[in-house]
Amino acid sequence: AQRRPIAQTALPRLVEELAAFFDRLRSGGPLADFAPTLGALVPKEKIAANKDYNLSGERYRETSSKHSEFPLAPLADVCVVNPSSRNDLAAIDPATFVSFVPMADVNERQMLFQPREEKRLSEVGASYTCFRDNDVLLAKVTPCFENGKAGIARGLVNGLGFGSSEFFVLRANDQVLPEWVYFAVTRPGFREAAIAQMTGTGGLQRVPRSFVENSEIPLPPLDVQREIVAEIEGYQKVIDGARAVVDNYRPHIPIDPEWPVVELGEVVEFQSGGTPSKANESFWIGDIPWISAKDMKTDVLSDAEMHVSEAAVAESATKLAPTGSLLVLVRGMGLANGVPVCELARPCAFNQDVKALLPSECVLPTFLRVALKQEAQQFSKIIETAAHGTLKLGADDLSQIRVPLPPLETQRAIVAEIEAEQALVAANRELIARFERKIAATLARVWGEAAPAAEAETGVAL
Repeated sequence: AQRRPIAQTALPRLVEELAAFFDRLRSGGPLADFAPTLGALVPKEKIAANKDYNLSGERYRETSSKHSEFPLAPLADVCVVNPSSRNDLAAIDPATFVSFVPMADVNERQMLFQPREEKRLSEVGASYTCFRDNDVLLAKVTPCFENGKAGIARGLVNGLGFGSSEFFVLRANDQVLPEWVYFAVTRPGFREAAIAQMTGTGGLQRVPRSFVENSEIPLPPLDVQREIVAEIEGYQKVIDGARAVVDNYRPHIPIDPEWPVVELGEVVEFQSGGTPSKANESFWIGDIPWISAKDMKTDVLSDAEMHVSEAAVAESATKLAPTGSLLVLVRGMGLANGVPVCELARPCAFNQDVKALLPSECVLPTFLRVALKQEAQQFSKIIETAAHGTLKLGADDLSQIRVPLPPLETQRAIVAEIEAEQALVAANRELIARFERKIAATLARVWGEAAPAAEAETGVAL
C-alpha cells in the first residue's frame, strides 16, 4: 500500500500452490492430502452453510484446542449465553436501585470494571441487557469487540445490573469459574476467529451468538482452574502496577521564578512542510519518514506511516527536519485536544499541517519539548484567537509563546533527570510486555498451543 520494496514476498509460493491445486483438479487427482501452506481447502458445502458465501479465509481457520490435555466443551455447555431474567425481575420492587453499565464503563483487556451509575429498576427497560454479579460481559459489536471490551460483573448494586444491548452475557454453571470463561473469550485465538465470523455491514458488524455458543474451550477440574486463575492474577497484578506508572508518568520541569523567560521565536527557527506530488511515484519510494498529524502520537519520533525519497525533499514543498528538531501540529482538528509537540530522533520530512522548530544552541531540544508541553494554557489562548478562531497556528502565533530559559548546565541536569525517569518508564513497559507474554504462555499451555516465541527463546520458566 505504501509502494515500498519489501525484502520477501509470498506471491511466488502462492502461485506455485495455486498451480498445484489446479493441476490436481484438472487431472482428477485426490485432494485429501493436499495441504497448502498459504491457505486451506474448504468444502463448498461449508461455505454455503450460512447462505452468505463468505470467502474470508480467516472464517474457516480451525481454532479448536486439538492438543489440550483437558477435555473440550462448547461454551454453551458450561454457561448460559444471554440468560433470561424476565421471571426474576417480576418479583423485584420497581423502585429498587440497580447498577447501570454503558459500554464505555467496561475496560479493554482488564477483567474487572467499576460500575459508576445507578438507576431504579423502573428506569431500565427491555432494550437493555440484564446481568448479575459474576456474569461475564463480552462486547459483540465492532470496534468494541476487537478492542477487547469484556469483564466480570462484580459489586453490582443489589447484585443486579443493566447495560448496553451490545453485550453478550455469559453466566457460568458449576463446572467452570467466571474467570475461566473470561480468559476463554478474550484470548487472541478466540478473538481472531470471532472477527472472521462477524456478520453485518460497515460499523455494525457483530459476533454471531452461535459462534460464541459453539466455541470449544478446555475444561480442567475446578481446582486446576483455580490454580491457573491464581497464577494469571499474580501476573496481572504486576502488569497493573507497571501500567499505572506508564499511564500516569508525565515529565515535568519545576520552574524557578529566577530563570529568564524568552519568546519562542528568539530561540528557534521555524520551517514549514508540504506534500510531494502523488502523481510522481518516485517521490513515494524512499526511506525518509514523512510525518503527518496521525504520526504524532509519541513524544519522540523516528518513523512514520509513509516514506518519501530524497528527490521528494529536493523537488517538492516538503522539507527535511534534522535530528533534534521539534515538530508542532499547526493545523487540523487535532488541535482541539491540545497541541502535539514531538522531538525527532532522526531526520524526517513533514507535511503542511506540521511546523518544524529548529532549536538554537542556547536551548536543548528535550528541555524545550517538555517546557512547551507545560504551556498548554498559552497554546489554548492563541488557538482561540489565531486565524479568526479556526484551528490553525502560524509562525507569528508560535513566536509569541514564552518559555523559561535557564543556563545550559541547568538544562542538561534537568534533561538527565527526565531521561533517567523515562528509562524507568520504559522498563515498566518491558515488564508489562513480559508478563503479558507469561499470561499468554500459561493459556497456551492449557489450550495445547505453542508458547509465544519470545518466551520460548528466553527460556522463561512458567
